[in-house]
Amino acid sequence: MSAFADLLAKAIAAADIACLRITGDDAARIATIAKPLLPLAQDQGVAVLFDDADLTLKLRGDGVHLTDPALYAKARRTLGTDGIVGVACPLERHTAMEVGEAGADYVQFQPGMAEDIELIAWWSEMMTIPSVIAGKFTPESAKAFIGAGADFLAPAPTIWAESDPIAAIAALLS
Repeated sequence: MSAFADLLAKAIAAADIACLRITGDDAARIATIAKPLLPLAQDQGVAVLFDDADLTLKLRGDGVHLTDPALYAKARRTLGTDGIVGVACPLERHTAMEVGEAGADYVQFQPGMAEDIELIAWWSEMMTIPSVIAGKFTPESAKAFIGAGADFLAPAPTIWAESDPIAAIAALLS
């Protein structure tokens, strides 16, 4: 097993990990990376998402994470109702509401300032579609977003480069 697969297995055992997102433009490279990680994650109930719906089908992932809300309808047609289709949205209500009403399984926001917590609080109060908050968190900022109603946190990939990624993940959830 690769060093990252070992680290991922430890993270899954130590924390409530809902999803693993494997990103990139090179389909062959993504397939190579995904091969050992897919069964490891899926066997533990962790959804595996890719950036492309066709690649998701080919690799037997659980869904797709879209960075362009305009691609939602095509991804939903490709994956059907069983596949997860999540969408990153700008920090404004209109696009997120449209994507949510279209049937997205989650909406992701990438806040940059403390004022953005107001949008997250509004979303969690008004909408039923789960929110994912992405970014580089401190334990304090993670607590603030969770307190505002964020359903999930998506830490920046740099968390895996921490001296102790498992402790860093646990610190965000405490």
